[in-house]
Amino acid sequence: MGSARYKLFVIDDDSTFCLLIEKVLSRDYHVFTFTNPVEAVERVATEKPDLILTDYTMPNMNGLELTRLVKERYPNLPIIVLTGYGSIESAVEVLKAGAFDYMEKTISGGASSANFTVLRTRISNAIEQARIRNESEQYKRENEQLKRKLKRFRSTELIGNSEAIQRTRRMIEQIAQTDSTVLILGETGTGKNVSAEMIHRLSARADKGEFVEINCAALPENLLEAELFGYEKGAFTDAKEMKKGLFEIANNGTIFLDEIDSTSPVVQSKLLTVLETRSFRRIGGSQPISVNVRLICATNASLAEKVQQGKFREDLFFRINVVSLVMPPLRTLGNDILLIAEMFIKQFSEEMGKPVLGLADDAKRLLLSNYWRGNVRELRNVIERAVVFTEKGHLVTAKELMLLEERADMAWLPTMPASSKPSAEKMFSMPIGKSLDEVKIAYIKAVLNECNNHYSEAAKILDITPKALWEIRKRYNLEGDTSLSSK
Repeated sequence: MGSARYKLFVIDDDSTFCLLIEKVLSRDYHVFTFTNPVEAVERVATEKPDLILTDYTMPNMNGLELTRLVKERYPNLPIIVLTGYGSIESAVEVLKAGAFDYMEKTISGGASSANFTVLRTRISNAIEQARIRNESEQYKRENEQLKRKLKRFRSTELIGNSEAIQRTRRMIEQIAQTDSTVLILGETGTGKNVSAEMIHRLSARADKGEFVEINCAALPENLLEAELFGYEKGAFTDAKEMKKGLFEIANNGTIFLDEIDSTSPVVQSKLLTVLETRSFRRIGGSQPISVNVRLICATNASLAEKVQQGKFREDLFFRINVVSLVMPPLRTLGNDILLIAEMFIKQFSEEMGKPVLGLADDAKRLLLSNYWRGNVRELRNVIERAVVFTEKGHLVTAKELMLLEERADMAWLPTMPASSKPSAEKMFSMPIGKSLDEVKIAYIKAVLNECNNHYSEAAKILDITPKALWEIRKRYNLEGDTSLSSK
């Protein structure tokens, strides 16, 4: 029937009835009785039962009010309502509120042995149905987690058969077997974060801790420091509660700091301390916190030049540059460009529920002739737009890739560095009738898109600080395309 491992809360302002229910059900269940419904609801928060059995008519809170309150907080907790003043209307109301069942007491307010037999059956059924529902929801959550992990796994692979990609894979596998600090170099959009996550996933840390990443250029100095190291309650005006930093969250795992060149001297000093002592203090804290974290950093800048300019600590540069990995630019990968494009087509076709068959020959030629200053991220954006404009069941053609045509004349520059390419004047236009704010927001979006959401570069063009750009982005909700945050 029941089981002692199941816990029942019995709520009735009649203490005699509570004692009777406890005597009848305690052989099969762990029974807690309450004559005050408010006290019972408060107890649910700290000691959740497997079922609530409650009277309908009580002072302070009736059975309908109790059901609504409990179901709002714990929708899967089964409730059976008992009453000596039953009616069709009250039965309908408690069932609408989420009660599992509704039963009448005897006319005298007590219960017969026949009623108790029915009650036992309904309690057992209610608990069993709740158990099945909870297990089903748990399986559903686990299934969704597995789907997300599989999707993330697929997105953290280096696609391609070129010698450059194969060499990069071999280096990643070798690096993953060590616990050394890693510096990943390469142009924006080459997949630096993909390589960082692969190093973590192939390492012994994958089963021990999390992979945590943050873009150092996306946050102003004070927020970046708080995100990395956390803070104590009261450390500053808005510190209402203690907050753990990413170094604590990534304990036994890996933390990936993208655009490390954007960090301030204060943050650089703290990073050096973590690397040398494997400990740090939260903002406003006095006690050192020990951590075991592997640090992987990435940049598309020359840290050696930054050191010479006094913008990056030389001692930190040596500490993070124990092992270096250089990501090859997309334009050097030959036909791998087509493999990556086909992968994106498949991905966006599934996400949009729109079957697109692949690439037409003219689209392939155009993809191979493009310079790809933004590398994989730029390719991803181009393919996403192309899938949007390609009809179902058709191939992506050069027409859908028309945004690339203005760069097709740069195909003669396959090996030139991005800094030496001839710059064409970029045009920005909007129809008359837009407000000044609308023009400003559109222009910022256009600059961010042109810079592939690289904050430092966009801030230079806009002649503002990265912090100011970050605040504008938050104020106007200018979310960049970060679904594939490859660098």
